[in-house]
Parts: sequence; C-alpha cells; structure tokens
Amino acid sequence: MVDAMKSEKEIPEGRFTALGMLITDASLAADEPALEAAHNGLRWLYGRYVRDGADIRAEQRGRLLGLIDVTYWSLRRLPSGLQLSLDPRSHAARFLVEIAREPGLNNETLAERLDVDVTEVSRIGRRMLASGVAWRSRQWRHNSWDVTPRGMHYLEETGLLPQPQEPATPAPQDREARDLDYFVGVKVRPSRLTGAVIDASGTTLARADHELEAVESEREAVTVLADFVAELMDRAPAVGGKAGVHRTGLGIEIGAHVSADRGEVVKAPNYAAGVGWSGLTLAAPLREATGLPTILENDANALALAEAALGETRGHRHSAVVLLDHGVGAGIVADGRILHGATGAAGEIGHVVVEPDGPQCSCGNRGCLESVVGVDAIARRVRELTALPVRDLDAVLALLSTAWSKQVEDVLEHAGAALGTGLSALVNFTDPERIVLYGPPGLVCPDDSDSAALFMAKVQETVTSQVFSTEGKAVTLTTKPYGDASGARAAAVAALRQLTRK
Repeated sequence: MVDAMKSEKEIPEGRFTALGMLITDASLAADEPALEAAHNGLRWLYGRYVRDGADIRAEQRGRLLGLIDVTYWSLRRLPSGLQLSLDPRSHAARFLVEIAREPGLNNETLAERLDVDVTEVSRIGRRMLASGVAWRSRQWRHNSWDVTPRGMHYLEETGLLPQPQEPATPAPQDREARDLDYFVGVKVRPSRLTGAVIDASGTTLARADHELEAVESEREAVTVLADFVAELMDRAPAVGGKAGVHRTGLGIEIGAHVSADRGEVVKAPNYAAGVGWSGLTLAAPLREATGLPTILENDANALALAEAALGETRGHRHSAVVLLDHGVGAGIVADGRILHGATGAAGEIGHVVVEPDGPQCSCGNRGCLESVVGVDAIARRVRELTALPVRDLDAVLALLSTAWSKQVEDVLEHAGAALGTGLSALVNFTDPERIVLYGPPGLVCPDDSDSAALFMAKVQETVTSQVFSTEGKAVTLTTKPYGDASGARAAAVAALRQLTRK
C-alpha cells in the first residue's frame, strides 16, 4: 500500500482510509514488522510530499502526520517496547490476569476479586489502558474489561498467562434449577418490544412495553434489548440488583427462522418493513451485556415450550403449538423435547405451499400458507374484493355487519380451509396428542365471536377430512387468544424450561 502511494503524484482519499484500517489491524495484532514498514514508509512519504516542497493539501499533510503518530505509539506499546513491569503479586498484575481469564468483567466484580475498592480498580484500569494492554467498553451500564493482543503477549512473555482451568462456578447455561429463581422474557416486534418477568412458579411479577426505533446494527439491537431487560428487572424489586442478576435467566422470542443453537436470527421475512433482524446474533452478546444466561427462540417454539412447561400440553410427550399471526408457525414437541431441526427451521408450516399459483409470500415463494391465512393476507384479500381501504383484521371483521359481509365470510372460510390443510399436514407428519392454536380472538375464539365460529368450523371440517386414518380423532385441538404479552410470557417460561431443564 505504501509502495503504491510512493509512485502517485497525489495521494487519493481512499488510500488514507485503507491504510488507516491496515495500521489498526496491525496494531491490534501486535504485528511489529508491519507497523515498522508502515512507519518507515509514511516518513518517506512525508519527506517527499512535504519537506521536498511538493504540492500537497494541508489536509493530506495532517493525515500523514496523524498516521505517523499512530504507528509511532503503536510501536512504543508493543510488548518489545512496552515499559511495563508488573509484580506478579500486585493488584495490577492480578487485574490483567483476571480479565485475560474471563473477558467482560466489570469494575465491581474486579474489586471483589482483587479485594480493593472500585476507585482503585478504576485507577488500575486507566494505567492498563495507557499501556495498551487492556481495553474498556460499556456494557449494560457498567465498564467491561478485556485484554488486548499486546496484553496477551505481555502475559505470555512474563509467564503470567493463566492456564486454562475449570470455572469456580458453573457457566450460566449449566446452572441447576435451584440457581435460577426468576426469568425475563422479551417479545420482539419490528417496532415494539414487550417484556415480562416471572418467578419459577410462572407467576408474573412485572410487565412493560417499549416502542422500538429503527436499529441499524447488531450492537445497537443488543444495547436496546439489554436496556429494556434492565428496565424490566428494575420493575420487579425481588429481581433487580446484583443478587438478582445471579438468579435470573433471559428468554428472547422473535417471529423468524431462528437457530437456537447459535443464538442467531437466520431470516426474518416478516420484519422487512421495520428493523432488519435477519442475520443478527443475539444470545451470546446479550449474555455478555446483561450477565444473564440467555436463550433465543422462534415465537412458536417459545409458546410450545411454555405450554409444555406450565400449560395445556404439560405431561404430554407429543404436542404442537401453532401460532396464527402476521405469519404462521408451529412449535413441535416430540418425545418431550422441542424439535428444532438441522438449522432451526423445523415447524415453519407457514411456508408450506397450499396454493401453487397463489399470492406471493414475504419469503419470495407463491401460495405459502401464511400468504393465504396470515392476518395481513386476510386483510389484503378483502381489499382486493371490496376495494375498501381495510388495513388490519379489526377493520375486516367490522365489515361483517355491512353489505360486504358475504365477501368477508368467503375470505374467512377460504383462509380457514387453508389453515385446516396446514394443520392436517402437521398432524400427519408429527402425530401429536394435543395441538394448541394461538391467534387473534376474532379468528380462534368461537365462543366469543361469530367470525371465529365461522373460521374455526372450516378449520375443523378440513382437518377431519384430510388427516390420515384415526389421527384426527386422537388429537385434541385447543384454541387460545394471542397477544404480545402472551409472547413475552412464553419467552420467559421457555427460558425457565430450557435453562433449568425442567
């Protein structure tokens, strides 16, 4: 890069940016040859462009001097030039060893381990920062400390590097049931977070909502979620504070294809209109940011885990929960365990094609189940038939008392038949003892509304006619109204079940 700059009459703007990134990488990796080459090359360039009277803008002269300064101090802070000598028994040496052994420690924890006050930890931390052997970030209202590559080199050269050892206390995900007494659950919508705190019996201790602005990065998403979790814990006095952190688990649920093993949102097609959540890894960063053992689950899987732990399917080894919302998904429990599949996509019945030439789905295919029966799909179909500006399910159901009732009834029956086909496939594939169907009251609560009676009658009729052999007679279908509070509580109960292995 520097050699290329030597042959140019004027240094292009992009060269400075690229070189700055390379120097930063070399500094973090403690790459002494690369830093020396950059430093010497930059000094040569400065001599050519500045001392020799070349026509160079003041801004570019300043950039050259800035990069020369960066390489100079990076070389000074390398282990070979580091003016740092720590007594192995000193607080400073123990500070460095602790953060190398367990990155992410905060000032309060370090103060306890070093048997000093927090002010002394801050003083030591400033010295480590100035020496370039530690770095500091802000995580969930606290400083978070980590060792830098040059700090690791220093520990290796001085023999202070700790040998791998078993942790003194179990890792969060391995804690036994008695170690966790409270559970925080958060439901993620594109524009809203809903949260709940429960105890180990399932009693709700606190609830909250938070309007969500557009999130531009994974780090920002984690920060927003972590702050909301802190707010939830503060609302439950028994859970807040340092003692509560060590006894609390966290569950996050989102309506998307989720890899629970990796704690990652693989694809979230129904979130495209709001925050782009696809590809975000959430569980591990949230565990670091909050200090809480954390699980990430698909919304239907969270409901299935909650029902299996404390609900309708408790005591049944084979069950399923189907969630009818903007999309359609299923959580499947087989032999007492949630079924994730190879990539976490098990239960995505919303993307089973039921009408090959049907409407386009948010996933890109045509005729998926949720493109026919999802609440947005129902509203869209009514708009097409009536040319009325109906935007949601409430507006659709309001038309049942107007001259448009026949068109609305046809749409509801058509959607009910499609859902019945999806449920039939689920029964034939998994042979559950019970299915719990969650959805809007106006669709799934037949005792409370005529629209739900019409819709569910078509669902039941289709299931009965399409299931194989006696399976339809053996399975019990229960319906429950769904709201964001239900999702938040399900996330908390899912954490209870998964983190305590109950």
